[in-house]
Amino acid sequence: MRGHTSVVNGVAFFNDGRRVVTCSRDKTLRIWDVQKGTLVGEPFKGHQGSVFSVTVSPNNERIASGGYDRTIVIWDVESTHIIFKLLKHTSEVSCVCFSPDGKKLASGSDDRTAVIWDAGTGTVLVTLKGHRGWVWSVAFSPDGTRLASGSFDGTIRVWRTDNAKLLLTIEAQRHFVTGVETVVWSPHDQQLISASWDKTVKFWDSSTGHLIRRLHTGHTNWICSLSISSDGFFIATASNDQTVRLWDTKTYQQIGQPLEHSNIVECVAISTNGTLLASGGCNEKLCLWSIGNTLQRRDGQEGYKEELEVEQQTRASEIVSIQFLLLFHCISHT
Repeated sequence: MRGHTSVVNGVAFFNDGRRVVTCSRDKTLRIWDVQKGTLVGEPFKGHQGSVFSVTVSPNNERIASGGYDRTIVIWDVESTHIIFKLLKHTSEVSCVCFSPDGKKLASGSDDRTAVIWDAGTGTVLVTLKGHRGWVWSVAFSPDGTRLASGSFDGTIRVWRTDNAKLLLTIEAQRHFVTGVETVVWSPHDQQLISASWDKTVKFWDSSTGHLIRRLHTGHTNWICSLSISSDGFFIATASNDQTVRLWDTKTYQQIGQPLEHSNIVECVAISTNGTLLASGGCNEKLCLWSIGNTLQRRDGQEGYKEELEVEQQTRASEIVSIQFLLLFHCISHT
């Protein structure tokens, strides 16, 4: 879908699944009708530079965006008017996200800090300091009590959202050049999932910081964006290699074939019901993908594998039983 005149930097679905919002280097945000594939209303104008990140409130009534002009803008969806302009960061704002209850907003910046805001009043609640590099990703835990921040310094830090206490530091990357590009929580609060410039995805225990699994994605360039389905069953990765790939979080296997673009893919998002995927990047277009059939084929294959495993286990048990009976028969006749 065409409309932006420059790179599409960020994308987010509304919870109703019928709309998606994008932000761009052209300094605007745009809302799209998913079914019609058309723009909804006028572009959101107010930023003085590239808009890097966008997020939708849980009640679908507000949008927050962060950009090169060092500001965060909270918008009214219905009127496209600006409710607040939040000024605190001293460098560009690279990431924003609403808390699960919509009462707080988190932001990360190239000034190496993350900030938690009162989304209702626009006041600063806490400032999180400690990263040694740009903060590129922020994500609230499902219960809203913690915030994860991913940084160019190669670490993921987990903070309490009420008092800014640092709970955990994960050394996700040992080398500065492979910083953490994006971080998400699993829906059940047990894992953090990160993607980095080294083309891998890592699964971490959110309580201990221990590495659970390192997923070699097959991407041939760094991963720019990561999204997880609302049920936590699969993730999507977007890469500079001009592809988006889907991954099963249980088997850690790729689902289907890569979704190919004509240029670098900067952002990816999954709809709440998990049947649609949106992606955008340097070709200035928003791409919508129907992934329901791909997931159904995956589920069918997984079901077949499980049935096969059960059948193999049953046969193995039967063989053991037969061997035992033969052995007992031999012993009883000696």
